[in-house]
Amino acid sequence: MENMEKNNRQKNKRNRKRHAELERMALYAVGVILLGLVIGLAVKNYRLKSKLDNHNEKDSVATGTSADSDNTNGDASAATTEKAAELKVQGTVECTDIAVPETEQEENYNGEDLEDNGCPYAIKINRQENIVTIYKLDATGYYTVPVKAMRCSVSPVGETPVGLFNIQLKWDWLALFDNCYGQYVSQIDGDTLFHSVPYLDTTKDSLETWEFNKLGTGASLGCVRLCVADTKWIYENCEAGTYVDIFDSNYYGPLGRPVPVTRLDNTDETGWDPTDMVEENPTTGTAVIYGAESHSINQGENYDTMAGIWAFNSQREDVTDQLKVEGTVDNMKQGKYTVKYSFTDQGREIWKSIEITVEDDESPVITRVPVEIKLESYNGQADELAELVASYVTAQDGDTLIRTGVATDGNGKTLDGQALTSLGQDVICVAVNKVESKAGSYTVVCCAQDSSGNRSSYHTVTVTVEK
Repeated sequence: MENMEKNNRQKNKRNRKRHAELERMALYAVGVILLGLVIGLAVKNYRLKSKLDNHNEKDSVATGTSADSDNTNGDASAATTEKAAELKVQGTVECTDIAVPETEQEENYNGEDLEDNGCPYAIKINRQENIVTIYKLDATGYYTVPVKAMRCSVSPVGETPVGLFNIQLKWDWLALFDNCYGQYVSQIDGDTLFHSVPYLDTTKDSLETWEFNKLGTGASLGCVRLCVADTKWIYENCEAGTYVDIFDSNYYGPLGRPVPVTRLDNTDETGWDPTDMVEENPTTGTAVIYGAESHSINQGENYDTMAGIWAFNSQREDVTDQLKVEGTVDNMKQGKYTVKYSFTDQGREIWKSIEITVEDDESPVITRVPVEIKLESYNGQADELAELVASYVTAQDGDTLIRTGVATDGNGKTLDGQALTSLGQDVICVAVNKVESKAGSYTVVCCAQDSSGNRSSYHTVTVTVEK
């Protein structure tokens, strides 16, 4: 019995020892696992910190600041705040409205409304602009459909009468004032006539060449001068009774403002009208396109590619209706446009290319400016001051508001020497060159300038630096 109890005690002791060893092994395993987790977390944390440090370094390079210390960043922020405070406005800024004068003359006035009188055409003469436009009937029985436009010369001193007339008599040649003659003459009223540029006599080679290049400007004694091709067209196509409406307007007409057909190089002696297509004319016999010249028009101005154009082949025949026109002009958009005219003469292409430049000639306007701006202090921040002044200015170019302020030297340049006309954008120019950092009141001058270089009127603003 005693032996059995002894054996049981030994067996229990061995079991307890085995359980203790198992517990130690389990604890060791748990410790190893926990150590691995700790090491893993440490590695992950290290990698994350490295990425953040690299990111901060890149941001520091991009912004030009230092990421080495919190104090440095704090100093930079303080400096920025201090700089902004230098242009702190004191009190309320009072502004004044600027009245913009309205256009006095009625826009797009084009003479009287002419109703069908039995003639195929009606003629309107814009005396102010030296432009003749031919019209035919529309579907409602009025002469509103433009056919041709011509450059003419009327009296520069108002001797050409204003009113509604009718073509009366016609002559191949007619004696005019000052011992000269006109060719292809159509009577408008009394001594007021359509005719060619004057000739010294009734020979076609006696043209007063020095008068030919004046077409498009006031030059006559009261009549309406035209090149031979134009006055001949009226002579042959506009019968007696045709309306002739003469008026003044700043509106060029639906076909716009044609250029003179051509210019003569030699105007020292008498000569020939180059559009007079007769066999005797030594300036003819060569295929040619007249009236196509590179020139500029204003944005919004009417333009027609065929206005004032003539084309003649080598047989001196009018082939204007055979012209092929390539290219278009958007008269509402600034830019340069190429137009090509061409026709075929004896198997050969005759062509001419021109460039039409659409320009903006309308100046922007300023309708509101500040009277005085009081600054707490000023340390020479010219660009910031220009932007500040501009923020109180109301300016516009057409329907577009102008908001950007540019500091100028008061002599047509920016502070870094760039010409204001070369900026190519809508800006408010503010001449801040006379403003000093010491306390006092200073005058700055501002104006609005559009992208084409057109400027508004100038206005002054008082800038007061208080300390």
